[in-house]
Amino acid sequence: MSENELAAAPAANTAVTATRKRTISPSSSLSLRSDPKSIIEIHISNENNTKKACLETESENGNGSPEAKQKQDQEQEPSSSSQAAALLTDEEELRHKEFRESCSIFLQDLPCFKLQQEQHPPTEDTKTVVSEAEVPKCRECRKRHVTLSASESDAISNDVYCRFYEFRRLQYNDKGELSVAGFPNPYIEPTKEDYSIWQPDGTTAPTSGFMDIQVCRYILLHAGDQFCYLWRQEAEALKLHENPDGTIAWKKAVKGIREICDVCDTTLFNYHWTCRKCGFGVCLDCFKDRKEGQRLRRVETALQKGCDEYHWGLCTDPNGPQQHAMTELMLTQIIAGDALNVLGRLLHEVRTLWQVPQVCGCLLSKQEVKDPQLNAFIQDMIKESQLKQHTSFSSLASEQKLHQQQRLEQLHSKKLEFARERGIDYVPGRVWTKETLGKDPITSAFDNFKHINFLRKGLAGLRRFLPPRAMTLAHSTQLAPGVPHEWLCDGKLLRLTDAMHPDNRVLYQEVWKCGQPVMISEVARSLNLDLWHPEAFCRDFGDKPNDLINCLNGNLVPNQPMRHFWEGFQCMNKRLLDANGKPMLLKLKDWPPGDDFAEILPTRFADLMQGLPMPEYTLRTGNLNIASCLPKMFVPPDLGPKMYNAYGSALHPDKGTTNLHLDISDAVNIMVYVGIPQDEDSKPQLAATQRAIALGGCDYITRARCQSPDVLPGALWHIFPARDADKIRDLLNRVTLEKGFRLEPDHDPIHDQNWYLDDKLRARLFKEYGVEGHPIVQCLGDAVFIPAGAPHQVQNLHNCIKVAEDFVSPENITHCYHLTHEFRRLSHSHTNHEDKLQIKNIIYHAIKDCCTILTRALDERLDVEMAKLKGD
Repeated sequence: MSENELAAAPAANTAVTATRKRTISPSSSLSLRSDPKSIIEIHISNENNTKKACLETESENGNGSPEAKQKQDQEQEPSSSSQAAALLTDEEELRHKEFRESCSIFLQDLPCFKLQQEQHPPTEDTKTVVSEAEVPKCRECRKRHVTLSASESDAISNDVYCRFYEFRRLQYNDKGELSVAGFPNPYIEPTKEDYSIWQPDGTTAPTSGFMDIQVCRYILLHAGDQFCYLWRQEAEALKLHENPDGTIAWKKAVKGIREICDVCDTTLFNYHWTCRKCGFGVCLDCFKDRKEGQRLRRVETALQKGCDEYHWGLCTDPNGPQQHAMTELMLTQIIAGDALNVLGRLLHEVRTLWQVPQVCGCLLSKQEVKDPQLNAFIQDMIKESQLKQHTSFSSLASEQKLHQQQRLEQLHSKKLEFARERGIDYVPGRVWTKETLGKDPITSAFDNFKHINFLRKGLAGLRRFLPPRAMTLAHSTQLAPGVPHEWLCDGKLLRLTDAMHPDNRVLYQEVWKCGQPVMISEVARSLNLDLWHPEAFCRDFGDKPNDLINCLNGNLVPNQPMRHFWEGFQCMNKRLLDANGKPMLLKLKDWPPGDDFAEILPTRFADLMQGLPMPEYTLRTGNLNIASCLPKMFVPPDLGPKMYNAYGSALHPDKGTTNLHLDISDAVNIMVYVGIPQDEDSKPQLAATQRAIALGGCDYITRARCQSPDVLPGALWHIFPARDADKIRDLLNRVTLEKGFRLEPDHDPIHDQNWYLDDKLRARLFKEYGVEGHPIVQCLGDAVFIPAGAPHQVQNLHNCIKVAEDFVSPENITHCYHLTHEFRRLSHSHTNHEDKLQIKNIIYHAIKDCCTILTRALDERLDVEMAKLKGD
């Protein structure tokens, strides 16, 4: 099937609109089995009947308006006349008959609205019909709006995600009455399979792909301290708990379901608080804010109904809505048993054994290896693992380069054996200088640990801000000889000119750990550029409608055939005109949809995955993309790819194609097409492009490159260091006040994406705050790497097609964590408000995988040595 046919087909995998409590994975497939394992399956099976029933209800009762729907949502208990009779299937009926006869305690296996509370056991020739239940219904099951039509009495609303499914324990008494029998115990209920998700053991394979000793040590170096802070924060929940009942409930992680806080929409990692009556859930941070009297945001007028002054939803108690008292909420955990503490202790033990620097400051980080023989043994394993790093397993090296690397490994292996026999401290490395001789590359990567002045207190603990690093070609050539590269922006921007060189990672990591962007050129050699031409998109998708944005005024041009956009790439006369008869400066809005790229553009997706530079970071399975460590049962984060298609705006230097903003994860942006309209004189456009480059503050080397006849500049970027984000906010807030506008407390000048910093604002930013960004000109085939948390903006100089892929690197994990806290304070209507990255889960499972691999490697080596001793 062609990409065009795929686009025309119905969107079978479209994500279900989820509630604010649970999010279902759009890619999770539902197997056909009689015994449903997930609440999602119960609803999907009745999807068609539900939609018809809901439509009839809205048309007959006049409930289609937002006001009526909001009024219905505020109703706490539907009356018996409006309550649909939910029939049980044969399998459900048989299962509950057994529960009723045995009076055994069972985990809730149905949504609340299907639970029975029968005074008399049902007869064999009649189906069980739901009656008014004494068992409290959760806040989602109370929002059902379906008819009582006899033909559709079994209709089930597809947007219900029961809060108590596989969470609450139930029991029938001898009269057949159903009652709540408590909640699962996190230390008694979990099975071996439940523990395997959270705790390293000797049999469970790591989720991530190939990770050797050096990669694991590198990840622990950058992410270990953040995990320690996360561990201490979870322990704080026990001190914050106010309910005199010491019960801690266990909410088992359900495949394809992402639990999120009802107040701030942040993913619930482990400890949180739950209402026994309605299932309302609140995260650790929101609970702490309320205890300290801090409001997350102002209570908007539209949200005052159904919420209290702290923005907590009211309890849907049968006796009437009431505020949730902190003393009545039940402490709940998601991680099975004591797995979090086990992993926390193991992390510090592994980092100590494997000589990974740690500055978390806790007592466990100060322990030492007292066995000198074991210390020397592990040091020997570290040196051996460094030999394998000479060949990059994830880079596409040529046979000649691979042969050269193998020869180097043989030489270093002989030197290492010689050093062992004579007790010489030898560490294999590419270059021998006074600075690198005898140093472990992983340890030397953070020599700056001696200077802790780069740690800044933030909302999420200490953030690492290494000082920016400026390098010269002479120095970097010593570090990585044979790697073609150059330095821009006064030595602060690395430009690698061979996208697939196997040693690119050496220089890349040297600047990436300091939070500086990187540019890699010649990526187009690995791509089929014919697939990314405007004519190809116009041919395949020209008749499909999509929204457009006029970059000159920010206005939306809705539901336009994409042919109008793509034809304007090549011809000015075919561009859409505004009210004044002038051609619009358009960009294509959110196409293709984020998680549908692979389905709508399968050929282009495969081409992109083959050509991504630094694949160990950017591929979804890359061993340094720690998002790959998230187990398959979790909802995967939306990391793209995403396309950015827009006309050039060099003639409008104060108008950006993409305004100043920042992203919660790292990203690589590849320029796959640059073009100029063919029906007009290109000289004014080319002249405006050179002026924009000069005005943008680009250095001499960049300007010289852009004047080459073989190079066509595509886009002008300004990327600012993540450490300077607060200074940029301060300037933009001052400018807002100077213009006479009011500052909204739950908005942010960077996250709102309403600003493009022109030359005047950039000059003021440098003069008053000393903040200077990286001006980067992206040409055809250039890939720009943007660190997480780095504010950046883009101005297309010519018509551009760019494609981006997000990833999570260990170097920037603290920024991702901090930004999650920033985003939760934005308004609910903000596009960046919801936490879709689930960074806490990613950190946890990355640490778990690394500790598992290192522990197994040591055990296997000890077994081998013991076998040798026995043989002797």
